[in-house]
Amino acid sequence: MKILYAFSILVLLLGCNSSSPKLEASIDEVPDGTNVYLALLGPQNVPVPIDTTQVNNNSFEFDLTTSKIQDINLIQIEGVDGNIIFINDAETIKIDVSNENLRNSKIKAGEHNILLKNYISIITNFAEKKNFIKNQHTQATQNQEEIAILDARLDMDALAEESKKATLDFIKSHTNSIVGMMALSDVMNSKSVPSNKMKSLYEGFIDIVKDTPLGRMLGQNIAKIGATDVGAEAPKFSGPTPSGEELTLDEAMGKVTLIDFWASWCRPCRVENPNIVSIYKDYKDKGFSVIGISLDKPNSKNSWLKAIEDDQLEWNHISNLMYWQEPIAQKYGVKAIPAAFLIDEKGVIVGKDLRGQALRDKVKEVLEK
Repeated sequence: MKILYAFSILVLLLGCNSSSPKLEASIDEVPDGTNVYLALLGPQNVPVPIDTTQVNNNSFEFDLTTSKIQDINLIQIEGVDGNIIFINDAETIKIDVSNENLRNSKIKAGEHNILLKNYISIITNFAEKKNFIKNQHTQATQNQEEIAILDARLDMDALAEESKKATLDFIKSHTNSIVGMMALSDVMNSKSVPSNKMKSLYEGFIDIVKDTPLGRMLGQNIAKIGATDVGAEAPKFSGPTPSGEELTLDEAMGKVTLIDFWASWCRPCRVENPNIVSIYKDYKDKGFSVIGISLDKPNSKNSWLKAIEDDQLEWNHISNLMYWQEPIAQKYGVKAIPAAFLIDEKGVIVGKDLRGQALRDKVKEVLEK
């Protein structure tokens, strides 16, 4: 999983300091000589080491001269759980470090760190509500209480809409801050907003935010999403099958084709597989085909093949076994799975991320045209 889960709790500074910025941190009950690591989080949210220091007299410091205002900064401490994300938005950043979990540390800095804290509070609040409703649904399912199950589902749908509205309002109110861009990243990963709306939200940010590493990455990803929106021609691809042969999209297409991005390790994908199997069996003789694109990890071919067999996925499969670096997934702008694209016989995308009955209805509709 990417560091701190898809930028949900990251933020950057917008502003400029006239003098060299520095970080001063205090920490209790950690031995002198304990290593402390400062890193930059790059566009792909991968930490890039910048500096190392050591705890001395219950404290440590970093010179932040090399930390640009567009950078996301990450601190990790040897032997302490978690990490600290902070923004270089003050001449001196002070951190009261929690020696139990770094994520509980208190940061004293500028307005952008405060904004980050506010955003964290918003998403944490919704996460707690979601867990509460999920527990209600689980209890109702165990007790076979149909009305309570339905109520929980309705509550979950209402919460999802409330969460989306709150996040969109936050984005629109903070287009001059990278924190708003972080929220936009979360929205993109949730797939709750169509690509044209994503593009509109992105274009509302000021240039300095769009020119940050995250801003540039999101701009590229939104462009890719637009290229795979409903009505666009599905990008061509080819890849190795389980037998090692090269299979192209054109070779595998039917009258209606589902391009299904999944993996043996993806639990939601495995839960959805029986639905796809059912639809495939009902419509394969009428021209419905499926191409499974697996994001399984390197050296995990056996896991991939076992999942195909266990789930009875009797259609074409492709995988380069490159995990999130799967080139077909990158071409389609896939950032989370399961993800699916339904295309017609001309290769035009007619549906995205359809599940269960919605997928069945769309397959039937297109086949009957």
